[in-house]
Amino acid sequence: MAQRKGQATWGKFEAPEHPPAEPRLSPRSRIGAGQLSRDIFRSVRGTVVAAAGLIVLFDVASMLVPVSIGTIVETVIAPAASGRALALLWPAIIMGFGSLIGLFVLMNLGNRFGSRLGWLGVQRAKYELTQRVLERLVDERGLSGDECHPGALLAVATGDVHRACLVLYLVVYPPAQLIGLGVGVAVLCSIHLGLGIAVLVGLPLVLMFSALIARPLQRRSIAEQAEVADAAASAADLISGFRVIRGLHAEQIATSRYRAKSRAALGSTLRAREARAAFEGSTDALTQLSAAVIAVAATWLSLCGTISVSDLVTVAGISVALIGPLESLTSSVGAFWAVSQASAGRITALLATGANPASSGEAALGASGSGLSLTSLEVSEGRYLSAEIGATEFVVCSLTKREAAELSALLSLERLPATGEARYGSRAITEYRPEALRERLLVAPRSPALFPGTVLENVALQADHPWPSQAHTALTAAALAEAELPGGYECQVRGGGRELSGGQRQRIALARALAANPDVLVLNDPTSSVDTVTEVRIARAIRDLRAGQRTLVVTDSLAFAQIADRVISPHTGLDDSPRGHCEVSLERSKDDG
Repeated sequence: MAQRKGQATWGKFEAPEHPPAEPRLSPRSRIGAGQLSRDIFRSVRGTVVAAAGLIVLFDVASMLVPVSIGTIVETVIAPAASGRALALLWPAIIMGFGSLIGLFVLMNLGNRFGSRLGWLGVQRAKYELTQRVLERLVDERGLSGDECHPGALLAVATGDVHRACLVLYLVVYPPAQLIGLGVGVAVLCSIHLGLGIAVLVGLPLVLMFSALIARPLQRRSIAEQAEVADAAASAADLISGFRVIRGLHAEQIATSRYRAKSRAALGSTLRAREARAAFEGSTDALTQLSAAVIAVAATWLSLCGTISVSDLVTVAGISVALIGPLESLTSSVGAFWAVSQASAGRITALLATGANPASSGEAALGASGSGLSLTSLEVSEGRYLSAEIGATEFVVCSLTKREAAELSALLSLERLPATGEARYGSRAITEYRPEALRERLLVAPRSPALFPGTVLENVALQADHPWPSQAHTALTAAALAEAELPGGYECQVRGGGRELSGGQRQRIALARALAANPDVLVLNDPTSSVDTVTEVRIARAIRDLRAGQRTLVVTDSLAFAQIADRVISPHTGLDDSPRGHCEVSLERSKDDG
């Protein structure tokens, strides 16, 4: 019943209990900023059209207020000044002031509820567009081209989405303001044809001038948003790596780099604000000058006896009422359009970005794989890795940190190999669908990423695994005792786990990888943040837990090398033999003996 009620109110004033199955906003790839703006409007057109109708009511009522005041002057004030009895003026007083009060009520209702509906449309469009941007960012196939910084992508998903949706204000307010101006022109024409024609001719000229001087603002807005995104990326780097920076005593260098980025963003922002101030100042001066010219012309006509005093009051009131819509049309419209199109351009560029070529495979995996093999896989310039991981092998790979990062990126389908290939089963790993491959071949990241929730919930992220028993087993193998955590395994992880030590975060991430229990598990230096004694315990526990499964540990740790079936290392010549260039660990055989 609650869901049905939510669905009934969806599209009016409340969101449903459950989102609709079909998204309202589905921007196509390879579209321009203007097309994205049209898609945004179509997603909430019912709401914004209703809002525009209410704002029309406000603007028309605003233009009719001077007419009502002029009528009161003509039917009440002028007769009273000429000595007419007050008793005879009551019908005109009631009608005049009643219409004036009615107009103010309509203005209040139109502006209040029209603005609310307009803001509701912006919020709904922001929600829909944010979902589409996030879907693209978390797509399993990734993004092609140069690697985008998370801070810059976050700026697109938040600030740019908000600014792009502000284009809806151009649907709500300008049409209503144009209608209001039309009513004002019609009233002026009824009073004096020359005044109405002058406004009718001058209005397009003012709007053309506004569009012309808005171009520098758009260019500077684009530059501003790029610099701000760059500064946000730098700040994200500084915050996430603060402990490492402090450990290296590099605070001064990191601070100076961020200060340079921040000052560049500040300079770009100030230039954009200067352009906006110049734009708004010019347009405001022009509109107020236009209103003053109308008032002066009406005064001259009144002195010449062409129009009456009540007409002069009406024209003076309309000239003042024209200032608001004219200023909005000439300044706000240009500014909103410039900023929204700059942000829409950044969003469409992101949505049009193709998938990572390494993740473009479509092949499905069979019921079982036949192992992981590496054939002359280049991990650094002139250094290649060739190996075949047997069905029950526990293999250690000795690489430099840079080579380990390259191998992880290749096996995670983040980039294509320059030379050689990695195969899982009968195909190269780049031929498989990324999601299907990662269920069988899991590369645990070196930098742990923790999520809000308990420690157990962070470990047992796979819904198809029996937890918490699986999570407890994995945490035990990772040597993370329940007593070591405040609150045990139900300890809440907040802020990416910054309240935990580096070793605790690393062991939680290791336990998560172990709990996933893939066919092939690749661990990249999984014990770099723990002491030697704990490292030995973890190495033996991982081997026992992964008995009978393929495990590749990329590390130079002696604790892992001593218990490995084999230790492999890169070679400097191309070799197609998958078992070439490996070193059998004598320590392992000694330990077994």
